[in-house]
Amino acid sequence: MLFTNLNNYVVFDLEMNGSNQIIEIGAIKVTGTQNIEKFSVIVNNPPVGSAIKSFKYITKSMGGKDGWITLDMISHGISEERALNRFMQFVGDYAIVGHAIIDGDVQLIKEGLQHHNLGKWDTRGKLYDTQQIHGAIAGNPQDISLMDLAEMYGIDLGKQKHRALPDAKETLAIFVAMKKAWR
Repeated sequence: MLFTNLNNYVVFDLEMNGSNQIIEIGAIKVTGTQNIEKFSVIVNNPPVGSAIKSFKYITKSMGGKDGWITLDMISHGISEERALNRFMQFVGDYAIVGHAIIDGDVQLIKEGLQHHNLGKWDTRGKLYDTQQIHGAIAGNPQDISLMDLAEMYGIDLGKQKHRALPDAKETLAIFVAMKKAWR
């Protein structure tokens, strides 16, 4: 299906802990032109080893009340198994939209499902990656950031960065703008 014809889908984003483990999942389920449901969960996957130092640096640099996820938030999160199970129930059979998800976020979800014996995620023909869509449209397959895409499509990004649900909202706004521009 062409991305411009997609009406029912879930936009999602993950945040990781520096050890390539999921610490937050955020998603928005869309039917037609309406956001119908939101999903957000913090996962108890604290960074370990050398990742602790980089995680603390990132947390400090994001800073402030609109800052990144803290170790305290992670320690109060739910198990990865429970988070993945809830996320898969939320997604159901909907198509998936995200930014730079095909080799990253989707793969992490699939690995987590396999690790926890939660089944497989059949994404064939259901993935719509804003980074890859842009590359195909622009004839330039280079990586492009969410921020650069937002600027190209006139989307005002919020203050909160690197949080899963706000990033999913921004990806949704960009995806909708891309659909309108290329209809």
